[in-house]
Amino acid sequence: MKRIARRRLLAGAALWAGMFAAASAQETAKPSQEKPIDPDTTTRVTLGSTAGAPGASTVVPIYFTPAKSTTVGRLRLEVAFVSRNLKFARLDAGIAAELGNVELHTEVQEGKNEQGLETSTLTLTATAPASAQKGIPAGLLGYVTFQINEGAPPATISLRASADVAESVGGEAVADVRAFGAQVEVMAPGEQPMVVCFFFSH
Repeated sequence: MKRIARRRLLAGAALWAGMFAAASAQETAKPSQEKPIDPDTTTRVTLGSTAGAPGASTVVPIYFTPAKSTTVGRLRLEVAFVSRNLKFARLDAGIAAELGNVELHTEVQEGKNEQGLETSTLTLTATAPASAQKGIPAGLLGYVTFQINEGAPPATISLRASADVAESVGGEAVADVRAFGAQVEVMAPGEQPMVVCFFFSH
């Protein structure tokens, strides 16, 4: 029961955060997008922004919205970020993945950027069962837990997202798929993230 309650708590907090984060993530991505989004033809993967204090963990939700005319059977998402003070901890399946029996796999590659800062690239692959004619369902695909390092200074860490592979149930490439990144705000010691304050005070 405690595990179920915890998952519902995380999902509820993630959903609340995503409602406010999705718009800002899309707004940030607009300059790099040449074509407008068409719900009938554009498949979207959106990360939700979040915040946390040094030494704490924080959750980033991943929302999946397939185009009305597309059934996606496989999706690969890459999330790149400066990882000096932020580390990938785990991925938990969201309600959409659970309802659709979607298999989720992750892989993390470490590196350095042109400034010599430590970076990580998280690759998430979502695959619907071969027997699933409806493909990957729309909704909360999963939520990624990150660990903020002890002693991390206040900062805003960008999560740059790209969906480089998307296939329909039949194996054809999805024509128009967009990924929208987010941000993790590292709070000053003693401050509380907005999502925590809201969720526990209402």
